[in-house]
Amino acid sequence: MKRLMQLTLSLGLALLISACATSYDTEKSFWTFGEGFDTVQIAPDSWQISFVGNNATDRALARRYVLFKSAELCQQAGYPYFTFTSERVDRDSVGQTGIGTDIDKDFLFGTSSIEKQTSLMVEVTGLKEQSKTSQTRIYSTDYILNHIQVEG
Repeated sequence: MKRLMQLTLSLGLALLISACATSYDTEKSFWTFGEGFDTVQIAPDSWQISFVGNNATDRALARRYVLFKSAELCQQAGYPYFTFTSERVDRDSVGQTGIGTDIDKDFLFGTSSIEKQTSLMVEVTGLKEQSKTSQTRIYSTDYILNHIQVEG
């Protein structure tokens, strides 16, 4: 009976943790299992932003988060426009969990799941004006901040 309660508690906790997408306001740390944002300023007008989401965070949501974070950083630094100088998006299988047998070789429960993480890394550069001859897409910080929805 004790083992059944432990199993039920473990499965309930696992479902609770994995049920929601990584939220926008999550900073990467030990306590977030390496999920969330990590931002480094790499030049007076440039930042490297990385975001790692959990199994419920798809590529589109991760990119929306990074667009919004880029617009926030550039606006705070006084740049009305920005561009990505590099961008990488991955969806990686990061682990497998399951429950099989106990020490006495009694069958407990047979299931497994593969966890996936969406990771996105960009280098963003703030711009004072929008160039008409640019070969890359230029984003308006105000437009992104007013038209992109992120859950906080």
